[in-house]
Amino acid sequence: MKNRLLFNTRGKYVAFVSNNHIFSPQAKWIGFVRPGNEVYGKDGKHLGFILDDDRVVKNTMAIPKIPLIPPIPPIPPIPPIPPIPRLPKLPLPPPYRDVFE
Repeated sequence: MKNRLLFNTRGKYVAFVSNNHIFSPQAKWIGFVRPGNEVYGKDGKHLGFILDDDRVVKNTMAIPKIPLIPPIPPIPPIPPIPPIPRLPKLPLPPPYRDVFE
Protein backbone atom coordinates (compact mmCIF):
# COMPACT_ATOMS: atom_id res chain seq x y z
CA MET A 1 0.00 0.00 0.00
CA LYS A 2 1.22 3.47 -0.81
CA ASN A 3 2.05 5.83 2.06
CA ARG A 4 0.48 9.29 2.29
CA LEU A 5 2.95 11.97 3.31
CA LEU A 6 1.84 14.74 5.68
CA PHE A 7 3.27 18.26 5.82
CA ASN A 8 2.84 21.30 8.05
CA THR A 9 1.83 24.75 6.83
CA ARG A 10 5.49 25.75 6.35
CA GLY A 11 5.91 22.85 3.90
CA LYS A 12 8.00 20.63 6.18
CA TYR A 13 7.46 16.85 6.00
CA VAL A 14 6.18 15.86 9.45
CA ALA A 15 4.58 12.39 9.23
CA PHE A 16 3.21 9.67 6.99
CA VAL A 17 0.09 7.51 6.95
CA SER A 18 0.42 3.77 6.38
CA ASN A 19 -2.54 1.37 6.73
CA ASN A 20 -4.59 4.02 8.59
CA HIS A 21 -1.83 4.62 11.16
CA ILE A 22 0.20 7.82 11.42
CA PHE A 23 3.95 7.63 11.98
CA SER A 24 6.69 10.21 12.47
CA PRO A 25 9.37 10.42 9.73
CA GLN A 26 11.42 8.00 11.90
CA ALA A 27 8.49 5.50 11.93
CA LYS A 28 7.42 6.17 15.55
CA TRP A 29 3.67 5.56 15.95
CA ILE A 30 1.81 8.86 16.49
CA GLY A 31 -1.82 7.87 16.06
CA PHE A 32 -4.43 6.54 13.68
CA VAL A 33 -6.97 7.65 11.09
CA ARG A 34 -10.65 6.75 11.29
CA PRO A 35 -13.43 6.98 8.70
CA GLY A 36 -12.54 9.50 6.07
CA ASN A 37 -9.94 11.85 7.44
CA GLU A 38 -10.35 12.01 11.23
CA VAL A 39 -7.03 11.82 13.07
CA TYR A 40 -6.66 10.45 16.60
CA GLY A 41 -3.58 10.28 18.81
CA LYS A 42 -2.24 7.00 20.13
CA ASP A 43 -4.15 7.70 23.36
CA GLY A 44 -7.44 7.84 21.41
CA LYS A 45 -7.94 11.62 21.67
CA HIS A 46 -9.19 13.43 18.58
CA LEU A 47 -6.41 15.54 17.04
CA GLY A 48 -8.07 16.92 13.92
CA PHE A 49 -8.61 16.23 10.24
CA ILE A 50 -6.37 15.58 7.24
CA LEU A 51 -7.00 18.17 4.54
CA ASP A 52 -6.69 17.53 0.81
CA ASP A 53 -3.38 19.45 0.86
CA ASP A 54 -1.91 16.88 3.32
CA ARG A 55 -2.03 19.05 6.44
CA VAL A 56 -3.59 17.99 9.75
CA VAL A 57 -5.75 20.76 11.20
CA LYS A 58 -7.85 21.18 14.33
CA ASN A 59 -10.89 23.38 14.83
CA THR A 60 -10.16 25.03 18.19
CA MET A 61 -13.81 26.11 18.60
CA ALA A 62 -15.35 22.66 18.03
CA ILE A 63 -16.86 20.66 20.86
CA PRO A 64 -14.30 18.01 21.89
CA LYS A 65 -15.04 14.53 20.56
CA ILE A 66 -15.25 11.51 22.82
CA PRO A 67 -11.91 9.64 22.81
CA LEU A 68 -11.82 6.30 21.03
CA ILE A 69 -10.32 3.09 22.28
CA PRO A 70 -6.98 3.04 20.48
CA PRO A 71 -6.00 0.05 18.39
CA ILE A 72 -3.08 -2.21 19.24
CA PRO A 73 0.14 -0.40 18.29
CA PRO A 74 1.21 -1.56 14.84
CA ILE A 75 4.58 -2.87 13.81
CA PRO A 76 6.44 0.18 12.48
CA PRO A 77 6.85 0.12 8.71
CA ILE A 78 9.98 1.06 6.84
CA PRO A 79 9.79 4.85 6.58
CA PRO A 80 9.62 6.39 3.13
CA ILE A 81 12.51 8.37 1.71
CA PRO A 82 12.10 11.92 3.02
CA PRO A 83 10.70 14.16 0.29
CA ILE A 84 11.91 17.63 -0.56
CA PRO A 85 10.05 20.36 1.33
CA ARG A 86 6.91 21.77 -0.25
CA LEU A 87 6.15 25.42 -0.79
CA PRO A 88 4.53 26.99 2.29
CA LYS A 89 0.74 27.08 2.36
CA LEU A 90 -1.41 30.05 3.23
CA PRO A 91 -2.04 30.38 6.97
CA LEU A 92 -5.20 28.74 8.24
CA PRO A 93 -8.10 31.06 9.12
CA PRO A 94 -9.27 31.16 12.74
CA PRO A 95 -10.45 28.98 14.49
CA TYR A 96 -8.31 26.38 12.68
CA ARG A 97 -4.71 25.58 13.57
CA ASP A 98 -2.07 23.27 12.17
CA VAL A 99 -1.56 20.29 14.51
CA PHE A 100 2.11 19.97 13.51
CA GLU A 101 3.07 23.65 13.95
